[in-house]
Amino acid sequence: MWVEVLALDGAIATRERIDGAEARIGRAFDNDVVVDDPHVAPHHLRIFRDDAGELVAEDLGTVNGLYPEHGAQRSALLSLAKLSGIRIGRTTLRVHDGTRPVAPERALTAPRAHAAWAALLGVALLAMLAVLQWLDTTGQPRANVILLPLLGFIAILALWAGLWAVLSRVFLGQARFALQLRIAVTACLALIAWDQACETLSFALAWREMADYAALGVWALLAATCYAHLHAIGPRHMRFAMGIVLVLVGAGALLQYASRSEVRTLVGQSATLGELRPPALRLVPLASADEFFARAAGTRLKVDQARTREPGGGLFADFGQSD
Repeated sequence: MWVEVLALDGAIATRERIDGAEARIGRAFDNDVVVDDPHVAPHHLRIFRDDAGELVAEDLGTVNGLYPEHGAQRSALLSLAKLSGIRIGRTTLRVHDGTRPVAPERALTAPRAHAAWAALLGVALLAMLAVLQWLDTTGQPRANVILLPLLGFIAILALWAGLWAVLSRVFLGQARFALQLRIAVTACLALIAWDQACETLSFALAWREMADYAALGVWALLAATCYAHLHAIGPRHMRFAMGIVLVLVGAGALLQYASRSEVRTLVGQSATLGELRPPALRLVPLASADEFFARAAGTRLKVDQARTREPGGGLFADFGQSD
């Protein structure tokens, strides 16, 4: 059998091969596996095979006991047929035998490949940003008007990828900056594509809600980007870390949604759908003059009713009302 002692970050600190019929684990030096943990007894654990030939972990009457790796139920005996991870004190162990299957070999991606892809995607990203910046320029186009925002964006993008590279160096032992930069650049391209798609569809379909709440998709892209960065690092508690990211992103999206709804309630809808597009992209026909004046009359009626209504009890008194 093989007994693995895991470090705090989930990596395998030591791996001991046991050729005997059983393995004894504890702090004492006469054990087969010596664990340096003050919360582990001198003779804490015994690993043996039952009558069916399955590995079993037995607590040797200790104070702190024996637990599954991710469980809170103390046990005197634990079958390791389907549960390989166990916890004693503050130490996590995993026990395997020679028949346990392992994952297939993963293809190795050279750092140069990530660097080449990051450079290629980066050039495409900068070209798209330069074109969008030029289209938004209303005056005489100048180099500093277009290049300065690009330089600031490059600095922020490098800082973002650098922070994830530092985390990767801490938890994985390798910075992998090219991979983190590739993930960040890909996320920026997806963000630009989402923004342009929302602006175009809101104009083509006269879909005001898409223009108002397109930022919710940005929060979803942010969560996906963080997941990709965490997956590249591969920490032990990735589910827990991703749960924290989703909670923070969800809280930000909820606050933005509530803020947008409050502004619409107190101030009203925006006068435009967002950025203009060529008239050929308009799929919904324009309203006729009769429809326009009918809506204007309805708006006037609401305004007259609001003038005669008694004032509410505070800033958020009208929150949630349709008018």
